Amino acid sequence: MTQLLDRGASARRGLPSVREIPVLGRFLVWLRPDYGGLIGAVCFFCWSLTPTLLPRTWIYQAMVSGLTATIGYALGVLIAWVVRLIVRRARPQLLAPSARTRLIAWWGLAGVSAAAIAWYLADNAAWQTELRALMDVESPGPNHYLLILLVAGAIFVVFLALARLLRGASRRLRRFFGRWVPPQVALVASVLVVGGVAFWSWTGLLYPTLLGVANDAFAAVNMETEAGNNSPGSVTHSGGPGSLVTWDSLGRKGREFVSSGPTVDDLTEFSGRPALDPVRAYVGMDSAETPAGLASLAVRELERAGGFDRQVLVVVTTTGTGWVDGAAADALEYLYNGDTAIVALQYSYLPSWISFVADQEQVRIAGEALFDAVHEAWLERPPSQRPKLLVYGESLGAMGSASAFDSLDDLRSKVDGALWVGSPSRHGLRTELTAERDAGSPARLPVVDGGREVKFWGGWQEPMDLTFDDGPPVLFLQHASDPVALWSWDLMFERPEWIDEEHGPDVLPTLDWYPFVTFWQVTADMALSATVPAGHGHNYGGELVDAWLAVAPPDDWPAGRTDELRDMVHSFQDQKTGPFG
Repeated sequence: MTQLLDRGASARRGLPSVREIPVLGRFLVWLRPDYGGLIGAVCFFCWSLTPTLLPRTWIYQAMVSGLTATIGYALGVLIAWVVRLIVRRARPQLLAPSARTRLIAWWGLAGVSAAAIAWYLADNAAWQTELRALMDVESPGPNHYLLILLVAGAIFVVFLALARLLRGASRRLRRFFGRWVPPQVALVASVLVVGGVAFWSWTGLLYPTLLGVANDAFAAVNMETEAGNNSPGSVTHSGGPGSLVTWDSLGRKGREFVSSGPTVDDLTEFSGRPALDPVRAYVGMDSAETPAGLASLAVRELERAGGFDRQVLVVVTTTGTGWVDGAAADALEYLYNGDTAIVALQYSYLPSWISFVADQEQVRIAGEALFDAVHEAWLERPPSQRPKLLVYGESLGAMGSASAFDSLDDLRSKVDGALWVGSPSRHGLRTELTAERDAGSPARLPVVDGGREVKFWGGWQEPMDLTFDDGPPVLFLQHASDPVALWSWDLMFERPEWIDEEHGPDVLPTLDWYPFVTFWQVTADMALSATVPAGHGHNYGGELVDAWLAVAPPDDWPAGRTDELRDMVHSFQDQKTGPFG
């Protein structure tokens, strides 16, 4: 009976018999890929191999290609179904081709698909080589392209099998409902039930479970301490002598932040003048139950360490794990010879890319709570005794930092400067300013009111005048190749403005947009964005020296030392980033 079914299915599809390999044969017959679906899958797979923002490891490319091929298959099936409905009414005889015609069509599709995939894989190798040369990244060699094909194919088969299980369940339900209701009603009911169960399984069961597992896993990581990070001996660092917060409560990224950075001796040696020990105030999320409680504790810790008595005070909104970019902190402390204070708090265990998708509200609440608490304490001091108040945020932290302000005017009325690095497209002020940009200026680096108060800078590879006519200055630093700054849900369906503009110097001119595909490409790029060398992607390194000099230039900074400091900070960052891939 099985052989008869196999032979019947093969004849209907125009496929060779699979009787000689019954196990694999039954599985292939059960999968029964749709002809139109396979056309969509091949097209989307090939598009997933087109140029993107960053060079990619093979595993990320395989994941992107497998997911996009699955989406292409689903769209192909939908389009083929619509076409069959139309043809069935107009020329039904076309829906019953001979077995020979079917066989020719399937072998033709196989040949064209093989040629197209080989062509795009070769093209992928070419643009990957070109992009790696632009970013000074080593090539992984040719073997990984076979791995891309195998793993992407496995991902596609898994999703196809899942779809077949759902379709089988729907058909069984349709036959069950058909005992009591008309066939059309049974079909609709079965689809709704299976679709509803699948939707609930993801949104009500799998997604919360996966999120909980991720949170527990990263909470465990948060308890760890990286090698070389020890409790500070300085009274100006949280977790040190006299601190209101304990070393263990800071979290992994908090401990990394307070245990690193230049010492008094380092600063004195660099400047040739007596230096101060910089203030680094930090509160881990286990230190209080609410964001308001964390912010209040952070202000008390800042006051204890003498942060309000420094020349510059920076309110930092961290990324998801509580990370503060050491390059930004180091650059500022060297510029001011240690006469600085930086305050930050942790609001999540999850990395930014998970927090960005799963819970953006936490970063907004934390950013607003911390700034409001610091600003209130800052206002209580006489104007002549207030430090220069700055805000800083990178990646998800930039979006959270901006949430404390209703508008650009509100921002500039409360602070002495703002620096936001690699800001996501959902950064409130960035979105507003981009929409209001001067006519003719690009969406990626908009010019707002001639650049007198606000500037968008693409980094060293896109030099520009960073002087401001009016203060307080507001600077957005975002590379052309930074996927964090370019990612958006809209990439699924809408062609972004920046894709049609002149690309940046480290972005291939052949970069283009494809529905769904570009979204997954940029999403995968985000996971690798900080692993590329400084000056590319989401790795800003020594450029932060220039950024701070634009936003808050010290009165006594010797311009001749700028290159030296850039190289130092750049070197620090390269050591932390490590090799790509």
